[in-house]
Amino acid sequence: MVRAMKRKVSMIVLAAGSGSRMGLPKALLRLRAGTPLLEHHVLTMVQAQGPEDPFEIIVVLGASASLARPLVPSIARVVENSEFSTGMGSSLQTGLRAVSDDAEAAIVTLVDLPDTPVDAYRRLRERASPEVLARCTWNRVHGHPVMFGRDLFQRAITACHGDIGAKDLFRELSAQILDIECGDLLASGITGNNDVDTPPQAEAHGLVLPPVAPGGVLPTTGMSDHA
Repeated sequence: MVRAMKRKVSMIVLAAGSGSRMGLPKALLRLRAGTPLLEHHVLTMVQAQGPEDPFEIIVVLGASASLARPLVPSIARVVENSEFSTGMGSSLQTGLRAVSDDAEAAIVTLVDLPDTPVDAYRRLRERASPEVLARCTWNRVHGHPVMFGRDLFQRAITACHGDIGAKDLFRELSAQILDIECGDLLASGITGNNDVDTPPQAEAHGLVLPPVAPGGVLPTTGMSDHA
């Protein structure tokens, strides 16, 4: 029997923000065991692929990119958003523009959502198509990851602005959005929408801040706090 051709799906981690409330870019956070948060995201995405499935993983960096880049596993491709201070929308634009021509859809998540389970990505991938617009819901609450079909890339890029990303596109196309419920994948009381913006929130999620060293990682203030 001939195996059905799998569609190539790109996965994008938006991790360009300065993390003003965190005191440093969230791309530099680590799990308590020492694993970089960026590596955690990439490895979770890798687990969501079948052994023969075509895929690519893109990590969008911005603030402290030179420090964050070594934390990204080599299986992922890094692109930099020089306009990261304008908001998360520019990072989404950067990520979508970097998607390879043979990908039929792109799944997007934020670096400050560390609880996203592997099966959430798998459920999205199963519904990938060039015309799809989808998002995970957590006990019926809209959230991330989200998925854009290839046919909607340019509309999503055009819709992006500030820190609201492509929310205008989701409003415009609300009748065709595919909501994929994932609340059953997490323990009771936990939601995939719990983002990490402050040191106490990081601690509650089992994340640690890297040490501050002269000439190394320095706290950032007064800049956009987007992923």
